[in-house]
Amino acid sequence: MEQYLLNDPTLWVLLSFVAFMVLAFVLGRRSVLGMMDAKIAKIGEQISTAETLKVEAQALLSQYQSNLSNASKEAESIIAKAKAQAEDFRKQAETDFEDTMSRREEMLKSRIEQMERSAVDDIRRYAAELAVSATSEIITQKLSATDATRLANQSIEQISEKLN
Repeated sequence: MEQYLLNDPTLWVLLSFVAFMVLAFVLGRRSVLGMMDAKIAKIGEQISTAETLKVEAQALLSQYQSNLSNASKEAESIIAKAKAQAEDFRKQAETDFEDTMSRREEMLKSRIEQMERSAVDDIRRYAAELAVSATSEIITQKLSATDATRLANQSIEQISEKLN
């Protein structure tokens, strides 16, 4: 049977496979372990880079959140200032409107008073003219020419005094 085992090709394939594996393990172990170590180092480096990027991203995120918060506060401040300015403009416009209206009211009052004085003066003049013409009419009808002239002159002087 020993002979049979030595002539069996399966046994020789098995022995050569085992020898190949031992030889490959002894000789290839260093290169396989070196490749694995390099791969592990590369993965470690990628993890380190990813952690650094994560920290930078978190810093940028906090910076952007801070900027957003500051921008919101600044926008609220600008809105508050704009509202205050709008209120000031409204108050100023109301004051200007009231001043303008009071000036116009005063102007209208003085115009009305002037028109009243003018109307009174016109009425006085008309009354004076009417009195003069009525007096002239009466004088021409009832008085003599010398008495009429004297009376007319006297009436004119009295009317002149009253108008002044």
